[in-house]
Amino acid sequence: MHKKYYLKEPSLNKNGFTLVELVVVMVIIGVIAGVILPVFLHGGLDEGASVVQSSVFNAKTYAVTTRARCTLTLNADYYTEPNPLPCLLTVEDVGKTFKKQFRLPRHIRFWQYNSADFTSGTRTIYFESRGIAHSQGIDIPEDIVITIKDTKTGLTTNRTIIGSTCMMSE
Repeated sequence: MHKKYYLKEPSLNKNGFTLVELVVVMVIIGVIAGVILPVFLHGGLDEGASVVQSSVFNAKTYAVTTRARCTLTLNADYYTEPNPLPCLLTVEDVGKTFKKQFRLPRHIRFWQYNSADFTSGTRTIYFESRGIAHSQGIDIPEDIVITIKDTKTGLTTNRTIIGSTCMMSE
């Protein structure tokens, strides 16, 4: 006679995940990645902005405490080299007796300067003993915008030195 074949009845033990469970897990992973990823992308840019802010604070403090003009030189010459090194910020007094250098992180560069403001890859900002900043050497407070760019991600950020107080703003 003919053999009868029966399908197994489904067991109550679940092996694996349902489609709904998988979708929920994927949504949770997507939300976490959406929150964390921008932090990693902005990390170098935030560090670069912090270096700029530190150098400005250092120049202002030196000028006020020594009662002498101090310069902050933004040097982007390193960016134009075939093997770019980190860009430099140099704080020094007019008499060249004090000098301190800051380096921007790798892939962070000074950006968007027109030729009148940024010649030969450098830009000088003057800090006076009265606590003002300017870029023309004429002793009148001037707000100065510094733009830095992460060449790896293409992101940019601006920092403004408020000329009358030498404070930084975004």
